[in-house]
Amino acid sequence: MAPPGRKWSAGTPKFEKFVIVDRYSAFIDKSVAWSRGEARKTELPGDISWPVIPSEKMVPMREIRNEPDKPSHRGILSVLAIVVLSVFAAQCVPALLGELKCAGVQVFSNELTLAEAEDYCRYAVSERKKVEGFWGATCNEPIRINVSSSYRISRALVPAYFGNRGFMEMPLRTVRNNTSALLHEIVHIYAPSSNRFLAEGLAVYLHTKLAGNPAFPNFAEALPRVAARSLSAVNSLEPLNRVQTPRPLTDVMDERIACVLAGAFVEFLIDRYGLVSFRSLYETDNYEKAYGKSLQALEKEWRLTILETSR
Repeated sequence: MAPPGRKWSAGTPKFEKFVIVDRYSAFIDKSVAWSRGEARKTELPGDISWPVIPSEKMVPMREIRNEPDKPSHRGILSVLAIVVLSVFAAQCVPALLGELKCAGVQVFSNELTLAEAEDYCRYAVSERKKVEGFWGATCNEPIRINVSSSYRISRALVPAYFGNRGFMEMPLRTVRNNTSALLHEIVHIYAPSSNRFLAEGLAVYLHTKLAGNPAFPNFAEALPRVAARSLSAVNSLEPLNRVQTPRPLTDVMDERIACVLAGAFVEFLIDRYGLVSFRSLYETDNYEKAYGKSLQALEKEWRLTILETSR
């Protein structure tokens, strides 16, 4: 419909300025103007108002193939500027580059940021209090945690065996993803033992019981449930019980299975017979003296408990 007061002619009005609607082009003054198809608002002469109705001399716009935009010189410079600023900002994050102390704990690292080191140090202080509350104040020396990406696993028991009690090796990745076995290693510092099976069992058990984060080998899953999945393939705990520090339990079987079985067995001993009897075993490595029973008899009781738990 034409606007009031204006009749459309059969031809195209000869406008110097005009409106193109959608996918149409117009012949104006015997020349062709092509639009990309998106309506653009421009000035209209006189009383002509929006929209202009395509006349019979308007024809569909030809297809225009969009080619991929080539990065402009300015765009490339912008990207480069962002990259440079990001690198500069990362370099400006304060790094520890040495040692940080807090309440009986020292953190050493050339890779942690200062903020990460402060958080981890406070975390270690709180985990140390848990261990001391359970086992007693058997260590009064500073705990020295060396965090590095060069470490594959965490270690504190073996350094203690070689006379460096209180020193701990901790992989950087586990610190950053909150899966470090920190409380586990603190247990090794507070309760080292020449019986590797009992030492790992106590550390795994207490980390599961007291720690605030999941960690190897069971990642917070109930120890009896995890142990039940491997128990049928293990004939006896005797070979594990004979492993002496600093030998690893992997000399006997897979590390994860060995640590899970050790943790589940210690959990059974403490829950069934109490901490006093277990401490006696831990100090003497003598099952008969601590429990009045052999390892084989205690293992039989434990296996029945595991089977009942897993049903």
